[in-house]
Amino acid sequence: MRRENENAGKGFRVLVTALRQCATDRFSAGVLVGGISAFVVAWLPTTPWLWVVGATLIIARRLLRQDGALPRDARRQSQDLYGNQALIEIAGKAAKLGGWVVHLPDRRIELSDETWAIHERPRGKTVTFEEGIGYFAPEWRDAIMRHFEACVATGLPYDIEVKIIDGTGRRKWVRAIGVAIRDDMGHVSRIQGALQDIDERKRLESTARDLERRLAESMENISDAFFQLDADWRFTYLNHQAERLLERPRSALMGRLIWQEFPEASSGIIRQSYERAVRERKTADFEVFYESLNAWFSVTAYPGPGGLTVYFRDVTRRHAADQHLHLLEMAISRIEDFVIITKAASQTGGRQTIVYVNDAFVRITGYSRPDALGRSPGFLQGHRTELATIEAIDRAIKRSRAIRAELVNYTKDGREYWVDMSIVPIVGSDGRASHFVATGRDITDKKRAAERLTESEERFAIVAMMTTDAVWDWDVATGRVQWNSNIKSVFGHDDVPIEDGFREWESKIHPDDRARVVSSVLAAIEGEVDTWLEEYRFRRGTGTYAEVLDQGHIIRNAAGEATRMVGGVRDITETRLNEAKRLQAQRLEAIGQLTGGVAHDFNNLLTVIMGTAETLADEITDPRLSAIAQLNHRASWQGAALTRQLLTFAGRQPLEPASLNINRTIRAMEGLLSTALGETIIMQLALDPAAGHVRADAAQLEASIMNLCINARDAMPDGGSVTISTAQSGDDAVIRISDNGFGMDAETRAKAFEPFFTTKPFGKGSGLGLSMVYGFVRQSGGRIEIESEPGMGTTISMSFPRLASTEIQAEPISDGVLEGGSERILVVEDDPMVREFAAGTLVSLGYSVTCADDATEALRILKTDGPFDLVFSDVVMPGPIDGDAMAAQILTLYPNVPVVLATGYADVERIGTTSRFRPLAKPYTRRQLAEALRQAISASHDNR
Repeated sequence: MRRENENAGKGFRVLVTALRQCATDRFSAGVLVGGISAFVVAWLPTTPWLWVVGATLIIARRLLRQDGALPRDARRQSQDLYGNQALIEIAGKAAKLGGWVVHLPDRRIELSDETWAIHERPRGKTVTFEEGIGYFAPEWRDAIMRHFEACVATGLPYDIEVKIIDGTGRRKWVRAIGVAIRDDMGHVSRIQGALQDIDERKRLESTARDLERRLAESMENISDAFFQLDADWRFTYLNHQAERLLERPRSALMGRLIWQEFPEASSGIIRQSYERAVRERKTADFEVFYESLNAWFSVTAYPGPGGLTVYFRDVTRRHAADQHLHLLEMAISRIEDFVIITKAASQTGGRQTIVYVNDAFVRITGYSRPDALGRSPGFLQGHRTELATIEAIDRAIKRSRAIRAELVNYTKDGREYWVDMSIVPIVGSDGRASHFVATGRDITDKKRAAERLTESEERFAIVAMMTTDAVWDWDVATGRVQWNSNIKSVFGHDDVPIEDGFREWESKIHPDDRARVVSSVLAAIEGEVDTWLEEYRFRRGTGTYAEVLDQGHIIRNAAGEATRMVGGVRDITETRLNEAKRLQAQRLEAIGQLTGGVAHDFNNLLTVIMGTAETLADEITDPRLSAIAQLNHRASWQGAALTRQLLTFAGRQPLEPASLNINRTIRAMEGLLSTALGETIIMQLALDPAAGHVRADAAQLEASIMNLCINARDAMPDGGSVTISTAQSGDDAVIRISDNGFGMDAETRAKAFEPFFTTKPFGKGSGLGLSMVYGFVRQSGGRIEIESEPGMGTTISMSFPRLASTEIQAEPISDGVLEGGSERILVVEDDPMVREFAAGTLVSLGYSVTCADDATEALRILKTDGPFDLVFSDVVMPGPIDGDAMAAQILTLYPNVPVVLATGYADVERIGTTSRFRPLAKPYTRRQLAEALRQAISASHDNR
C-alpha cells in the first residue's frame, strides 16, 4: 500500500478522534474533510490540490478548536461551522469529490451531498450497505467488496478506480478511497472515505491513447515510404514501407548518415535535389533509377526547420508499363482489324471524341488520322445504318458495358461496307468509363455470302422448322430413314442403319408405347393430314428412356399418296420433369399452408399448457401432483416438437441460421451416424474441400442428415452401403446421401415429401422425416431433389447457397435464476389464454402489466396510459395492423420503448430488424419469456 494512503489514514484518525464528540453535522463535515485529505495526499501535487489541502487543514484546525470553545461561544462556533461546510462544498464541487462513512457493525452508510450528486440520486439520510454496493456496476462489485472487507479486517486503506451506475442508468468512472477509523480500544469502528467523479478524465485518456495509436498506425500503413533526416543528414525516422523499399531495417539506419549508408545517393540527382531543397527551402520532386536496388523511385522531399522529410514510392512497374504501352501501340498500328479509341463524354448527353485510330482504320475507311481525331464515331454512319443497332450501342456506352454489333458504315468516298464491331469500356478507379476501345473488321464479303446462303436455305424451310433436335427423313416407299448427327449427340446412338430404318426406329420405342405410336403414324400416312405429332418414351444409347416429342411433315404426290416424311425428335424429359416438380411444389405449398396454420394455432395452446405445467411443477409441493405436472410439461414439449416439424415442412419454423462448414458438420456427426446405421451398413464419406460454407440452422441441418441416413438404413434391412458426399456446384454447396437399397418408383417419389406419407409399416415411421427436411432446405434458400429407381437405390441431394466462412458467436449461459423487475409492460395478444398466461407470469416476476387484445387498442393505451418500459406482442393478430407493423409504429412514436414480438412461425431475421430484438418462438417457457424481456429492458436502458 502506498505511503500516501497511510498518511491519509493517519489524517482521518486524527480528525475523527478530535471530532467524535461533535454534533452530527460537524461529524459529517469531519468525514468529508478526512475524505478530501485522503484523496489529496494520494494524488499528484498540482496547484489546485495544494489549495484544497490548505483549505482542508484550515477547516480541520477550526473544528478542533471548536471542541474546546463550545461552552464559551456557541454562536461563533455555529458561524464557523457553516463557513467550514461552505468551504468544504466549494472544494468538493471543484474536485467533483464527495465523502462517505460506513458505521460498524450495522454497516449503515452516510453520504455527503457531493457524493449524492456524483451518483445523480436524490439526497437521502442513510442507505444500507447492500444498497450502497448496488450503486457500483455489477462487474466491479466483487472488487469493491474485497477492498472494503480487507480494510475492515486489517485497517489498511484502499484507493481504486471503478465504475458506478448513476440514477439515470449511465455508467461512469469514479475513484474510491477508504480509510479505517479505530475507537479508543483500537478496534475499527467505521470506514470513511472519498468518491471522485473521474469519468471525464478517463474519456480524455482513452481519446488521447486512441489518437496516438491511430497516428502511429497511419504512418506505418501509408502506401508511400517515408523517412526523416536531421540537419546533419542523419536518419531520425523510417516507416515500415521505407524499410521494405530500402531493404534495410530501421534499427540499422537510425542515427546513421545517409551518404555513408547509401553511397550511390551521395552523387547525382538525389543529393543535388536534397541539398537544393534545403538550401532554397523549396519542395523537390524527381524520379530516379537506383541501380543497387534495381528500381525506379518517385521522390518528393520537403524541407523543414529540423531537416528534410522524404516521401518516395516504387514506380518500377509504371516505367515498365510505359515501355509495354509503346510496344503495344506499335503492334496495334500494324494489325488488320481497325482500332478506334474514344474518350468518354464528360457530361450527360455529350458525345465521345476519337483520340486514336490505327493504320487499318485509315486503310478501310479512307479517312486520315487528322480527319478522325476529335470527331464522334457517328460520322462514319449513313442512311442505311440501322437505328436500332445505334441505339443499342448508345445504351451500352451509357451503362459502361461491352457490346458487339454488326452495322453498316461508309467510307470517305461514300462506299458502303459492313463491320463486325466490338466495343469495351476502360473503367477507372472511380467505377466510371474514361475511354472506349472499338475493334472491328470488314465483313462485307461475309455478309453477302450469308445473304446468298439465306436465299438457298429458304427452300428447306420445312426441315428448318422441324430441326428442334434429332432430324429424320423417312422414304415411305423403301422404309429408308436418314438421321442427322443429333441422333448421336442427343440420344447416344452410333451408326444407325439407314436400310429398314423404320423398323429400327420402332424398336427404340418403349414397349408400353410402341403399339400406340406406330398405329398413330401409319394412320397419318394413310389419311389426308399433312402433319403428325406424338409423345412417347425413346430409348437412349445407354439403355435409359427419354420423354420425347416427335413431329413430322408428310409430303404427298399429286395423287395424295405419302411419299416422304420429314420430322424431328425433341428430348422433353427435363421439361416434363420440371412440370412435375412444379405441380408437386404447388401441392406441397397448399399442404404447407394448411399444416402451418394448424401448427400456429396449436402453438398458442402449447404456450399456455407448457407455461402452466412449468409453473405447477415449480410450485406444487405434493410429490405426486408435482410428478403429474412434470409429465404434463414433458408431453407439451413433445407436442411442441411435433408442431416444429409441421412448421419446418411449411417453411415457417423460426430458424437460427449461422455460417456452417458442411464438411466439418458431417465429420462431427460421423461417430453418431455410424452408430445409428448399425454394423450391417457400411458408411463412406466423400467430402470435397471446395464445398465450403453455407448459412443454415446447425441443429436442423444435423437432424436432416440424420433423418436421411435413417431412411437409407431402413431401405436396406439386409445391409448395404451409405455414401455421404459433398461438392461445389456453381454457386451452391451440395450434400448427397446415397444408398443401394430398395429405391422408389415414380409414384412414391412424387409423394415422398408430403407430411404423414410413409412406406414403412404401421408404427415404424411418422411420415414427417422427409417433409421436415424438405421444409428446412426450402426455408434455408436451397433445394432438394430425389434420384431413385426401384432396385437401384436412392440419392437425395440438398443444395444450399455457398458463402464465405464467418465466426459464430457463442450463446449466453443462463444462471438458473428467473430475473424480474418492477417496470411497466404492455402485453398485446389476441388469444385470451396466452394473454392470461403471459400477464400472470410477468406479474409473478414483479412487473406491472397492462393487457390489450389487438394492435389498435395497444397504440391507444400507449398514448393515453403511458409511459411503458416495454411492449410484448404477438405477431399474428386480427385487425388492420399486425404485430410487426405495430412494432414499426412504436419505434417511430416511442423510440425508447423496446418491443419484443412472439410468433408461432415467422421470418425471424426480418422481424428482428423491425423490432430490434429477436422474437420469441411459440411455444415459449416462463424462463424464455423472463430472459427475453429482461434483456430487452436492460439493453434499452443502456442505449439511452
